[in-house]
Amino acid sequence: MNKDMLLVIDIGNTNTVFGLFYDKDDEPVFHRRTITRTDRTPDELGVFLKGFLKEGEISPEQIHSSIYSSVVPAFNPIVETMLDNWFHVKAINVNYEIKLPFSIKYPRPFEIGADRLVNAAAVIKHYPGKNIIIDMGTATTFCVVNEKSEYLGGIIAPGLQLSIDSLIKRTAQLPPIVFQPPKQVIGSSTVEALQSGFFFGWVGLLEGIITQIKKVHGVDYRVISTGGLVTVIDKAHKGLFNVIDSLLTLKGLKVLYELNKE
Repeated sequence: MNKDMLLVIDIGNTNTVFGLFYDKDDEPVFHRRTITRTDRTPDELGVFLKGFLKEGEISPEQIHSSIYSSVVPAFNPIVETMLDNWFHVKAINVNYEIKLPFSIKYPRPFEIGADRLVNAAAVIKHYPGKNIIIDMGTATTFCVVNEKSEYLGGIIAPGLQLSIDSLIKRTAQLPPIVFQPPKQVIGSSTVEALQSGFFFGWVGLLEGIITQIKKVHGVDYRVISTGGLVTVIDKAHKGLFNVIDSLLTLKGLKVLYELNKE
């Protein structure tokens, strides 16, 4: 059997996403996510991942190499041991010192999260030009890259779902809600009031930060977004994002693998 597949892994604070690429492709042929848990053993994770592959009718023997990005350092040795023991591959760990398709114009590059480096790599290849990259994950991050393929820096704001969960957890009488556009701005119930506050509050946060970035760098910057709740916002508030790419981080991992596979 040909070893013709690359396994990419995006380790986030909330979820870990696995993706598989054929060597010749820019789009993953398979991807699944699980909760990031640092109390998992490498064997548990290996069984879990093999179950995913079986579901997709993919043989583990097809995987020839791997690359991962992580913002959870305690999870890294679990993933590396799992890959070594179960798939017999050594993984590339994304950090600012590997080969990147952009230069970093940032005085403390060691502080840039691996997820932000990966997203920038994807944008440089697939959406070259002046870009603001928004990733709505556990945190909401904004990164700016210019037409010279320079990473200029960014902004970190609270995550939307994290904010919802925190408010509900720390208040005695506010019920859990599903993030969705409200029927009207003024809520006629507690649930509608919460939905309105979070929806329009987050639209305002995104619009405000995008506006401030464009004041400094120019109105011709394109806005590229990724993350689970981006599509919910876009459906009800068109024009905020120019491009939505839910697979941006996985694509960026493939880009960085190609640069560093030797």
